[in-house]
Amino acid sequence: MPRGKEYTVSIDLGTNTLKGVVVSSDPSSQLQLEAYGSVKSVGLDKGEVKDAVALKQSIQKLVDDLTGQLGKKDIVADFRLCFTDGEYAVMSEIVEESISDDKPVVVTQEIIDELMAKITQDKLKDNKNIHMKYVRKYIIDDEKVVFNPVDMLAKQLKVEMVFVSSEGKSTEVFKRLFEELLGTGDFLIFPSLISGAEAVLTDTEKQHGVVCVSIGHAFSELVIYRENLPIYVSRIPLGVRHIVRDIALVLGTSLDEAERLLVTHGYASMYPPSGDSVVEYFGLDERTRKNVSVRKLSTIIYARVKELLNKIRREIQYSKANYPEFAEEGIPGGVVFTGGGAKLRGLSDTGVESLKMPVRVGTYETSFNPRIENAHDVVNDPIFSSCLGSLIVQDAVETGIEEAIGKQKRRGFADFIRSLFFGGVEDEL
Repeated sequence: MPRGKEYTVSIDLGTNTLKGVVVSSDPSSQLQLEAYGSVKSVGLDKGEVKDAVALKQSIQKLVDDLTGQLGKKDIVADFRLCFTDGEYAVMSEIVEESISDDKPVVVTQEIIDELMAKITQDKLKDNKNIHMKYVRKYIIDDEKVVFNPVDMLAKQLKVEMVFVSSEGKSTEVFKRLFEELLGTGDFLIFPSLISGAEAVLTDTEKQHGVVCVSIGHAFSELVIYRENLPIYVSRIPLGVRHIVRDIALVLGTSLDEAERLLVTHGYASMYPPSGDSVVEYFGLDERTRKNVSVRKLSTIIYARVKELLNKIRREIQYSKANYPEFAEEGIPGGVVFTGGGAKLRGLSDTGVESLKMPVRVGTYETSFNPRIENAHDVVNDPIFSSCLGSLIVQDAVETGIEEAIGKQKRRGFADFIRSLFFGGVEDEL
């Protein structure tokens, strides 16, 4: 491979599918997709690890696919991993720092860096459930609110921080698994919800207000942005699996056949195109052939999607009532769907009808994030949103507190593969 390239491996452990991409960057910072793939998640149930050995085997299968596309050549890479915990929360805190006991001094970037390091050390070291950190604003001498205090005079500096944390039981399990595979501090962990949102939203949407809904297999997750910060997150216990189960139950077929019908012929609409056309499927015995009209199939899908949209609308109403930022103009950016469930045909039209606000399906390509060459299929597929978002998110809390994001240890793919079944890096010494 050409010299001078740096590689990043991003893996998203979804509730039903593991996704992975390998991206390279050259000295000019041009990004290029080198490999991508997806496999079924085994060992996970509703986002929780039920069988760690089976999950490792799923990761092994995905990595084998990626390395096969790379020509079986080992590369040195950064690893970024994201997963969904399902119980995220947004919290804010003001941290105060006295920088002069006498007269005001000029605030330098070094002072800001020291303050951020202190916050990381004091506030985050013992809170292992915090994944993301953002700066909302700085306050100089309890009087002046600024977004960047560098080169300003101050005796005292306060910073209002926003943190994204998770309280779910899976967080520690995933961290231990990743540490076993990669070594402590050798990777960055991101919440899939935030990574996906960062991949598909524009800066304008995040500034003025927007709702991003990631429709997963086991459940859906919602995050609302304002002033470029996440201000509210919520989990909705409805996902693609519920639609699939409805189809299987009503039509008397297997889950696999129901999923095929959903993907191939389904619409989230009461009035699908060619509604009178008939499609064939197998019954539970996998032998009996049955028929169903596209209209009936879509009615089943529409009923569950309508329930999901109603729950989204209630979350939006709650946000409007509790966040004064939305009191007058509402949420201008509307709703952006991403994740595997966003691929459902007719979702945008039904969303506009139900939510009475702008609705679109978001992919990496629909944002204004850095272009990735040779990646047309991936950047236009919402199932890869979290994978690609992890490449550009800069506000992660480091897994090793002493290491900065740009100084994490880079590992070879071969080392990673060996560690899957022969223990962590310490076991190999």
